[in-house]
Amino acid sequence: MSAFIISLVIFGVILLLAEIVLPSGVSGIIGGLCLLVAIVLGFTQSFNLGVSLLFGSMFFATFMLWLFVRFVPDSPIGKRLFLKKSAKEWDGFETSNKILLGKTGVSCTMLRPSGMAVIGDERIDVVTEGEMIQKDQTIKVIEIEGNRIVVAIDHSNDQ
Repeated sequence: MSAFIISLVIFGVILLLAEIVLPSGVSGIIGGLCLLVAIVLGFTQSFNLGVSLLFGSMFFATFMLWLFVRFVPDSPIGKRLFLKKSAKEWDGFETSNKILLGKTGVSCTMLRPSGMAVIGDERIDVVTEGEMIQKDQTIKVIEIEGNRIVVAIDHSNDQ
């Protein structure tokens, strides 16, 4: 019976270690269940064996977590698993749109209230403030909100 319990512990530990490389959850759950069954069987055989397996498993899990945190991020596998760049400077939208503010262009589709326009040499998705603008109207960029480019009819050329 002791050989079976030791086999369960070893198999459970191997499956938990495999969970680091093969993160699917299945091997981690099966490994944890193997350790749990080994601890329960240890308690049925003798109280001292059950306590030893329980505290040994807790110590081993803590030790393996420490090893993982300490060494895996700098390992070749860890370098492929973890992000290298910080997201502190990421805005979540295109910052180059800010240069379009105040520029004029032509609507190439009917804007009701969204559609396409040509501003400069670029075809861009735009929206109006709610009004409809016909195709081939001269428009002006009046507001930039992240990726949202708001336009209105350009009345500067009207007489």
